[in-house]
This record gives sequence, C-alpha cells and structure tokens, in this order.
Amino acid sequence: MLRNMGSQPEYPLCLEIGCGAGIGAQVIAEQFGARKVLATDIDPEQIESARDNLMPELRDKIEFKLDDAMALDEPDEKFDAVFSFGVLHHMEDWRKAVKEIARVLKHGGELFFEEPFRPFLRNFLVRSLTTHPEGGEFDYEEFKTALLENDIEILNMRRIRDIAIFCVGRKR
Repeated sequence: MLRNMGSQPEYPLCLEIGCGAGIGAQVIAEQFGARKVLATDIDPEQIESARDNLMPELRDKIEFKLDDAMALDEPDEKFDAVFSFGVLHHMEDWRKAVKEIARVLKHGGELFFEEPFRPFLRNFLVRSLTTHPEGGEFDYEEFKTALLENDIEILNMRRIRDIAIFCVGRKR
C-alpha cells in the first residue's frame, strides 16, 4: 500500500529508522527501487538479529547500523526516502525524530510512515499488553503540524479513524 502511495519510480538511497529484525529493510530494497538501504536501530540486539536474517542476495544493498532516530549520525539532505514502520510511537520525543528525519531527507525526498494514534495506544487492551512512552503519543493534527513545521507536506494519506495513519510526505 505505501509503495503505491509514493510518487517516484525508485528511491536510490533510503534510510529506515527502527529496523528491528530487518524485514522492513528487505521490503524497501525489493519494492522501492533502492540501490542502498541504511537500516538503523537503537538496540544492538535488533541490529544483530537483522544482520542474521538478511537474505544473501541483498547483502550488497542493505547496511545495518546502530543509531538513534532522535539524533542521527548522518549528514543533512542525504536520503531520497526515509521509512518509519511503526517506530515513532516508541520514542520519548517523536517530534525530535521528525525533525531529524527532515534534516537528513533531501529536498523533494519522501517520508513513508505508518503509526498508531494516541487513542489506540491508550486502549485498555493495548495498555495491558504493551508499554509505550507518553512522549510517543500523538493524534493526527499534532502529527500533521509537526510535519509542516519541518517542511514536509503530506502527499498521500490513508487514515483509519483515530486509530492509525499510513502516509507519504515530501520535503519541500
């Protein structure tokens, strides 16, 4: 779904924040025309797991790196696309991560993300089974405002009520 929401035929240099076990990085390499994917995570065990899970045919395309999405160790305007598959709500300060994403995203580059909203995270069942920092909670208006404040305009969006958002934004 996110692939169809993008506007470019390919995204040569991509960044994934919060790569976990590495599945998203492989999807980016296969579906988004990436020649190179830098997949980051703050957890060294996740990076190790991602490296172990990497399909051999993608070893030249994907690099895994320990890095913090709220303070990325990358130069300004480096990436054609940045991906966040359900990661921002795990951070103490999601606004800081959006600012960093905007900093490393090239002008005209696209941000692909999917995230649950505050009402979903505050659902009794979700709260009973998981733990998320309050600093990672937001609603649609807060998220839209943070994107605009960082010169990212929404290109395409699918919103499921107040539960989640699937969106592609472009840096102006």
